[in-house]
Order: sequence, then structure tokens, then C-alpha cells
Amino acid sequence: MMPPGDSPLDEQNLDGHTIEELSDYLDNGRQPTDQSIESSAGAQNALAALSRLRALAPRILEAEAKAAPVRDASWFKRLLDQIGVQAHAGREIPIRSDHPEAQLSITEGAVRAIVRAVGDEIDGVLVERCRLDGDVETSGEPVSVVIDVSIYADAEASSVIDELRRGVESALSRHTELNVSGVDIVVRDFEKDPEED
Repeated sequence: MMPPGDSPLDEQNLDGHTIEELSDYLDNGRQPTDQSIESSAGAQNALAALSRLRALAPRILEAEAKAAPVRDASWFKRLLDQIGVQAHAGREIPIRSDHPEAQLSITEGAVRAIVRAVGDEIDGVLVERCRLDGDVETSGEPVSVVIDVSIYADAEASSVIDELRRGVESALSRHTELNVSGVDIVVRDFEKDPEED
């Protein structure tokens, strides 16, 4: 969790880089190569989030054009704020090893990236935020996955939510050793297509 008053887009959360600098770096095709960006997990996660947002922007705008009322700027601000939060590596989640002296782990940020990747493959949904509730640092402890999403205006909400839940459960069981007690999906924004009225 971020300390009070600490912005997720602060340079300290992106290893000294700003979101504007990372956006420019992406605009330039990541050239010339900047090793301080390429070697930073926080910066890499932020770049991935920016890339996803850019790829999804046309679909978001098309869905928004069909929906009513017109959404205010706070929705986009919330998305941008989450880029920094989700880029933060977070807690270390242990992974068992056959070698007793080895201490393996996956970061909370990597788990959030897995959840986002599942969402990116599903039409009609945009994963805004993912939170792991529970003691992820102790093997076997129950952990609840809470995902905030926006549903596109022309999507069937219940179908999209079910597909996302199943996909996240499957991906986390393959890639982590988390004891997932539940996947809770919170729809932050859902606009019905006016043509359906």
C-alpha cells in the first residue's frame, strides 16, 4: 500500500523516471535504448500499462461514443493513477523450490500483470486495478483477488465477468502458488448502449 500522500506516479515509484518521460520513450519506439528504464521493473510495468492503454484507447473511445452520458475526465485520471500503483512491485510471494537453500518468489506486481494479461485477451472489459487481500507472504494463507474493471457499452456484463473470473483463476493456478479463496470483480463503470433501449 502507498504511504498517505504518496502519488503512484511519483518518480520514486518509477525508479526516478516520470510518467511523461516514459510516455515519450514509448513514443520514440524505446530508442535510443535507456538502460535505466529497461532495467527498472517499475518502469517496465508502467511502459506495459501505457502500451495497453494505447492499444485499448480506440475501443474505449468507440464504446464511449455509443454510450451515454459523456464520461468526465475523472475516469481517465483514475486509469492514469493506477498505472503507477500497478507498476509498483509490492510484496514478495514465495514459491516452493526443490533446493532448500533457494528462496524463490514472484512479486505482487507480476501477479497483477498476469491478471491484466488475462483481461487484455477478453473483448469488452478493461482491467483498471487489481488488489491482493490477505497474507501473500505466507505460503498457503487464503488470498482474495479483487479486480476493478470497466465494461464496454456493447458487452454482455455477466458473460465478460464470468470469463474474466475463470481466466484469472486458471492463470494464477498455473503461474503462482497462491491459495486463491476468491476472485471478486467490481464493475466501476458500465454504460448501456442507448441503441438497446
